[in-house]
Amino acid sequence: MSGPGLARSGSLTFAFVVTGAGLAFGATLVVSNAAGAAAAGQFFQVVAVLAIATTVSTFGADTGLVRSLPALTARGQGDGVAAVLRIAARPVLLLAAGVAATAVLLALLPGVLPAEVGPAVLLAAPFLVLGALLNLAFGTLRGLHRVPTFSFLQNVALPSLRVAAVAAVVAAGGGLLALTAAWSVPVAAVAVAALLLLRRLLRGLDRAPGAAPPPPPDRQRRAFWSFSSARGVTAVVEALLEWLDVLLVAAFLGPAAAGVYGVVNRCIRVGAMLDHTARIVTGPSISAALAVDDHATARSVFTRTTAVLVAGAWPFYLTLLLFGPGVLAVFGEGFGSGYPAMVVIASAMLLAVSAGGVQSLLLMAGRSRWQLMNKSAALAVAVALNLWLIPQWGLVGAATAWAASVLTDTGLALFQSVRLLGISPRWSVVGATAAAAALATGASGLGVRALLGPGIPGLLVHGAVLGLLLAAAAGVLLARRRAAQQRPGTTAPAVSPGTTAPAVSPGTTAPAVGSASAVRGTAEADCGPKRPRAGKDPLWSR
Repeated sequence: MSGPGLARSGSLTFAFVVTGAGLAFGATLVVSNAAGAAAAGQFFQVVAVLAIATTVSTFGADTGLVRSLPALTARGQGDGVAAVLRIAARPVLLLAAGVAATAVLLALLPGVLPAEVGPAVLLAAPFLVLGALLNLAFGTLRGLHRVPTFSFLQNVALPSLRVAAVAAVVAAGGGLLALTAAWSVPVAAVAVAALLLLRRLLRGLDRAPGAAPPPPPDRQRRAFWSFSSARGVTAVVEALLEWLDVLLVAAFLGPAAAGVYGVVNRCIRVGAMLDHTARIVTGPSISAALAVDDHATARSVFTRTTAVLVAGAWPFYLTLLLFGPGVLAVFGEGFGSGYPAMVVIASAMLLAVSAGGVQSLLLMAGRSRWQLMNKSAALAVAVALNLWLIPQWGLVGAATAWAASVLTDTGLALFQSVRLLGISPRWSVVGATAAAAALATGASGLGVRALLGPGIPGLLVHGAVLGLLLAAAAGVLLARRRAAQQRPGTTAPAVSPGTTAPAVSPGTTAPAVGSASAVRGTAEADCGPKRPRAGKDPLWSR
């Protein structure tokens, strides 16, 4: 993909992710306002069970397709795509059917699930197979370089249908069963649309003239599932980290507390959209740089990503800290009790986001096992602290466990990046960005809060002021970037004698070596030597 094409794809993906976050927020808003904290808590429990079960059913096969299909098409072996899809689909569909049958059994056994949640899980169980099939379709679209299409279906089409269906159920006065159907049926509609699109795409895949035949099926099967199963375990751990605390709060404190905590959870995770987009957009550049041990470019991309994440996420989390009561009041009565928990986790997220795209860096360096170990350690921390602290501290205990697990995962990943891989962002740049974001958001926010309080009026005024400040900052950065691009010597990389330019894999773009940067201190020349220290083995040789 060309540079402009990558930028266009990244812009579309970011726009779709933002839209999806807004729609998810809207669904939470509709349910909480119409049904109250207790009914919202029951709904969040059903959503949590479905999310975990669908992740278990897919078991990393979607990521395996993202990895395997580009390799086939790059070698001109398009006729081998269908075989890989069969290798992925058969075990996943069998596993999904088994998970659905298990869900039915648990829903029918008395006392296993809450009385209100059991029938809803029974209703949603058949949709687990369709959910796993949809995940495979999403992975195929990404593997065939249809990232904007995938992002539109996942972040716009599916949540739009869900919000519309949930709103219709709420307007009609429906209960938990109707809400569960409204959440599950759109999966079938989007799955049909995705499969029809894939059918058309697969028709045009043939073997290129002179290309070698695809690898034998047994070899492909071993390679596919050796990678996908490891990623599947990580995905299951990530799903548990996202939803386990909601289920434990419901078990210890009841559905009303789970509803309040679920709203806090959804508000905090809106800030994760920046990190999600950064992984998609910057991953190929980091991978291409690390493939030739170009640490300067990898550190430059890492530093820019971290600066962007801090600049975008710090104002959001600081707003939650200052105006959390106003944010929670939007969801209706009874949700303000979640503000202390919001303070705990928003404070932790300020630290976590300051590590930047460290998770993407580990994956692009081929260290998926490190990531699995990190997340397993984080899960162990979350389970232990939730079981210990929820009975004593309530929602604040759950938030403390969540914060500790996030910081454990981020701290381990950052240690591995800095000490073992030898790559870190320029902390002076990150610190300056954090200071600017804190000053702009904190100074204006504290002033508005002192005048109008932390409620909805203060939140609205603060949002308007913050929007103007962010627009002004974006204008300054854009002007600085244009000025840097017009200076001579910033558009083409200089290649030192005796070295070669970084190689670029098919289907990826070259690292932005020598390109102008709007953020001072993030250019490759500012990010250390091109190569690792003398005597240090290249990353990809270890």
